[in-house]
Amino acid sequence: MLNERNMVERLKKMYPKGTRIRLAAMFGEMDMPSGLMGTVDFVDDIGQLQMTWDNGRTLALVPGEDSFSAISRPEPVQTRTEKPNAPLIGANGNIFNLMGITSCTLKAAGMPEQANQMCQRITASGSYGEALDIR
Repeated sequence: MLNERNMVERLKKMYPKGTRIRLAAMFGEMDMPSGLMGTVDFVDDIGQLQMTWDNGRTLALVPGEDSFSAISRPEPVQTRTEKPNAPLIGANGNIFNLMGITSCTLKAAGMPEQANQMCQRITASGSYGEALDIR
C-alpha cells in the first residue's frame, strides 16, 4: 500500500496539471490515434492521468498500460513569502503614488494577488496614516 502511494505521488510530480502529452497507443480505444496530444488535468488517487485531449475527449491514461510521452511541462509556480523592497524613499508622498509604486513592485515580483489585496486595503482605509501602516 505504501509503495502504491509513493508511486502515485511520483506520478503527480512527474505529470503536473498542464503537462502536454503525446499518445503513442491507448489500449482498447480505436478513436485515440497515435500522435494525438492532450493536457493533464490531474493525476488521480490510483495513478491514472486524467486528460483533456485535443480531439475533445476526456479519457484517462493508465501508466504501464497505455504508451505516451510528455512533450512539455508547465513552469513551476514559485510561491514567494517575503515582500520585495519598493523604491519609496524620496518618492512623492501622495498615497496613490506610493500605492502605484508598491503595486508595480509586487506585480513585477510575481505577486499580483498581494498587490490587489494591498490596493483594496489602502482604498478602504480611513486616513493617510492608516494607509501608511498597511504592510
